[in-house]
Amino acid sequence: MDLTLTFDAAYAPHAAVVMSTVAESNPGEELRYWLIAADDVNASARAALARAAGPDATVEYLRVDTSPVKLPKGNDPVMAYLSPAMYLRLLVPAALPAEVRRVLYLDCDTMCTNSLAPLFEVDMGGVPVGAVRDPFNRRLLDMGGIPGLATYRDLDPYGLYFNSGVLLIDVDRWKECEVTERSLAYLGRHAHESRYPDQDALNYAVYDNWLRLPRRWNDLMAWRLEPEFGGKLSDSAVLHPAGPIKPWQPGFPKGARRDLYWRHRRRSGGLTPATRR
Repeated sequence: MDLTLTFDAAYAPHAAVVMSTVAESNPGEELRYWLIAADDVNASARAALARAAGPDATVEYLRVDTSPVKLPKGNDPVMAYLSPAMYLRLLVPAALPAEVRRVLYLDCDTMCTNSLAPLFEVDMGGVPVGAVRDPFNRRLLDMGGIPGLATYRDLDPYGLYFNSGVLLIDVDRWKECEVTERSLAYLGRHAHESRYPDQDALNYAVYDNWLRLPRRWNDLMAWRLEPEFGGKLSDSAVLHPAGPIKPWQPGFPKGARRDLYWRHRRRSGGLTPATRR
């Protein structure tokens, strides 16, 4: 199973948690990580990430030119927590070796609680991306709409909108559909006014050309799986506490998700996030 994460020093400890949860939930699987790390991720952090990946994993760092993604983060103060490293995911497919035909991208605030193997058997039907519909912004027009929506006559404002925190990528089709190029062109026009810049750009780039995956692969409402509500975290496969309050912050609710994060944070070496400038 080929997986990818992209991060800077501030998110490296959280990337290690993701990798640790994947290892625990996929025992015996051959895991190959293709990572893109910002220049501020030092050698000791990289070593900790390799340990977090587990004994059945290999970890490679992709060499990329980051100049195309030196872009604004957007103008919504509520989304100020976003890292500029969010754009690095757009560079992954072109940097992968030719042998990698399908790769799973995971945000650094996700946690794996079940096997990922079924995702690598999904028939993608010739589309470049599989993703989960965003439960909070369900259509392109929601929450004010993606920037420029009114000017793009080929976009249906009622078209479905996905969350980019988990992306199942058909590498060849991504390249054929020029997803990176279309996303970067969109960002060149709208990054300064976007709420979720990389996500808006990807929804534009693969409009009406993506596979809708079941919620369990990117569960943005995983609070419902807390035992106090009668659930269990393994009812989904990937938990995604999106939003400004994360499991590593004091304001995140106590419970199974927070406990899971901190158990793996300790297991993965307790990396301390660098201060983002």
